[in-house]
Amino acid sequence: MCMYPFLSRDGKLGAVCVDSEPKVLRKAQKLVKHGCFRESNLIVGQEGRGSNWAYGYYGPPNEGERGLLQRTMESFRKETERRDCYSGTVLFHSLSGGTGAGLGARLCEEIREAYPVGHILSVSVAPHQAGESPLQHYNTLLCLAALQRSADGVLLFHNDEALSRVLSLQSRSPQAQASLSSMNSHIASCLAGLLYPVHNLTTPSRISLGLEPWELLRSVSPVPATKFLHTTQAHTRSTVLWDSLAASTLQMLPRHSPSGNPVSFHPTSNPSPTSHSFALTSRLCPGELSEDWSPS
Repeated sequence: MCMYPFLSRDGKLGAVCVDSEPKVLRKAQKLVKHGCFRESNLIVGQEGRGSNWAYGYYGPPNEGERGLLQRTMESFRKETERRDCYSGTVLFHSLSGGTGAGLGARLCEEIREAYPVGHILSVSVAPHQAGESPLQHYNTLLCLAALQRSADGVLLFHNDEALSRVLSLQSRSPQAQASLSSMNSHIASCLAGLLYPVHNLTTPSRISLGLEPWELLRSVSPVPATKFLHTTQAHTRSTVLWDSLAASTLQMLPRHSPSGNPVSFHPTSNPSPTSHSFALTSRLCPGELSEDWSPS
């Protein structure tokens, strides 16, 4: 068994990258050369999907059995067979384009049909409100409707919110720059706090079983009505007090959904009854609907 759940036995990443245009996956080709990615798991098409959800969902009429969807599911099947135990899939995609929204929704449905017992956590990135595509809002709506039917949870990020966080860091640090790379780094940092292995979900020999995403779903998304999730973080390298850091985090967290229902959350620390973080969490929990599970 691998010491890290996202790696196969041969040390390669257990991931399948898909796009309808070759230029998008050029950086991934470097990972193949370095031996940390499987070349057969790079699925590339020869034409885009024109920012059209239906074109991404159904594909070109002349694709046949070697279409983008068929090749992706074949590579996905082989990757699951390399695992000791398949528990679920984390699906990363955007919501604005034809490939991310249309093909992403179709893949979620196909994976659900092929592996009905496995978990599916969709990490979806919503476009800017003033985006360049006039169809992006339709694509987003159609994709989210499909994810509501097929996924167990949808971890939703917004480009506008990520950009706002980067700009706030830029105002405090002259080295920080607002760019797509910095926005991606912010989203990756948020995901790392949720998906990285934690001590209380490992075996006695400290081997991670990769249960973190599925324990997250069990804790904060136990019923279909709570599928859409939101995460935020606050960090500092100065001597700021924990009280101030927690307060800034809660300010970014919505207390109620648009329907008026309270929003549940859980901290990503494992406080002991004698620690300062335990006292801080005890003060915060009465004001929020907090989950019991908290990884360490």
